[in-house]
Amino acid sequence: MSMEKAAITRCEAVAFDLDGTIYYGNSLIDGAKELVGFLQSKNIRVFYFSNNSMRTRKDIYEKLSGMGLELNSNEVYNSAYATAVYAKKKGIKKVCCVGSPGLLRELENSGVAVTEDETQAEALIAGLDTHFDYEKLSKALVVITRDVPFIACNLDRNYPVGNGKLLPGCGPIIAAIGYSLNKEPDFIVGKPNTYMLDLLSKEHKVAVHDILVVGDTYDSDIAMANRAGCHSILISEEVGGYNDTVVANNPEDVLNILKRCFCEK
Repeated sequence: MSMEKAAITRCEAVAFDLDGTIYYGNSLIDGAKELVGFLQSKNIRVFYFSNNSMRTRKDIYEKLSGMGLELNSNEVYNSAYATAVYAKKKGIKKVCCVGSPGLLRELENSGVAVTEDETQAEALIAGLDTHFDYEKLSKALVVITRDVPFIACNLDRNYPVGNGKLLPGCGPIIAAIGYSLNKEPDFIVGKPNTYMLDLLSKEHKVAVHDILVVGDTYDSDIAMANRAGCHSILISEEVGGYNDTVVANNPEDVLNILKRCFCEK
């Protein structure tokens, strides 16, 4: 059995990364809409995964809908939503947060209060914050000095915004906070951790090993799939050097791979 065939044989759902896989910035990548439509025509469930903690899942849903994709809001999983779910399940009621308004809204929507009082916080949650500065770093240091949980949305070094441009990700902020006290995060919510994938599996009653992961970053998307025991497709121009994933050049190439797999069934 070919790796392509194995990647789709048991597939009941596909989890797509977003930045660099479905869109760049505010532009849908060529072939992405056709790929999603093909899967939906085959009754394969489609989900969207993002380490982006800047937006709420509703924001991402509205963005994808505005791009012409057909989906439901509960088919979107991002690290802001998953972090809020994680904090609530851990019984954390009040946190200090380094992050965007979207992350704060997700926390508050889950019943987790955000406080500016470092002495009252039961945890420090840190995500991507485009206004991160010395004052915020100082407040974060005070919180983790109290030995409360340090929860990171993800450790992404950077993310693509199109035309070959990269912007700094959440990872550099987590590194700055951690370095200030020589402390690693107690929990990392986003990829390559499997927490979001496990959450999807429970909420939608889909076995993890029946989910095909498609993404453009080996250390994030494919590493998550490997940890979870999922098959995967890596979108990359580097065709060699990978023996644990199928490699495709772009969404159009992914579509051709999946069509071949269905034809072979």
